[in-house]
Amino acid sequence: MEFALANLRTAAGERAAIALPSGYFRLDRLGSEFESVFDGQSGSTLRDLMNGWQNAWPLLAEAAKQCAAAGASSDAYVAAKHASLITPIRFPNKLVCVGAVYRDHLREFNLPAERWPKMPMFLRPPSTSIVGPGDDVAIPPDTKQFDWEVELAVVMGARLTDADLDSAQAAIAGYTVGIDLTCRDLLDRESTIGIDLVRAKAQDAMAPVGPVLMPAAFVGDPQRLGLRLYVNDEIKQDGCTSDMLYTVYEQIATISRFITLEPGDIVFTGSCAGSGASIGQFLQPGDRIRAEIDKVGSLEVDIAEARRRPAGYRETFVD
Repeated sequence: MEFALANLRTAAGERAAIALPSGYFRLDRLGSEFESVFDGQSGSTLRDLMNGWQNAWPLLAEAAKQCAAAGASSDAYVAAKHASLITPIRFPNKLVCVGAVYRDHLREFNLPAERWPKMPMFLRPPSTSIVGPGDDVAIPPDTKQFDWEVELAVVMGARLTDADLDSAQAAIAGYTVGIDLTCRDLLDRESTIGIDLVRAKAQDAMAPVGPVLMPAAFVGDPQRLGLRLYVNDEIKQDGCTSDMLYTVYEQIATISRFITLEPGDIVFTGSCAGSGASIGQFLQPGDRIRAEIDKVGSLEVDIAEARRRPAGYRETFVD
């Protein structure tokens, strides 16, 4: 039977849970068998669970069946209306992003829809840029072109170095929804030292992820997933992962040849056409984003007022 995995906010801190249509079931209340996959830290987060993913998977599959049978009578049960979800993997070691992946996205910027000599990729700070479902995202200071992009996010369940395609596939624990937010006017394309990806893409809260982790076994072929993004219920992006120039498994394998991927690491796999920059429309305070990916989930965040600089702030440089 299919199930997802979630991270719940509780009085005791973050707690991993099985997500079923009937509600959520906290792993720390399902018995001692999960202590081994949490390294003795029963009831920890999904990030901790990733360290023992291979051992946890069969236990989770069996527990999901038991939870479905028990329903609300289970001691582990949390009703959906009482559940407070946070981002599934709050503190990954790495958030790796791959760009220039979708043919239609390249075409809308008048770029050749073909593979680059080197697959474009970069790192984002994972600890402050990731937020979860229902969170508000404040527009960063100094930008007037705050843009949206929906991305299939991969969560790793094994350590991976210099991998082939089969090994890359086997190392994926599951998938979730990612939103790649960009300050287009802070990319600084005219700079003589190159594009500024930190100001443009890696500021606080610019990588919403969630709401749940869908195990790879239930997603199937990641190259057959529709993905859509809405701003205030108006559709802006409507694409399919079949349009990728680099498949998901190829992206993971390529990254692993340069950076060792570890359990819990997240990979953003690129975005389809329909970004705000392509139509000259950008996010404003009060906007709501809803990003959907078939078989994976739907993630919503609200756009808040711009963060303010301290009075008298001025960026200075030292010769």
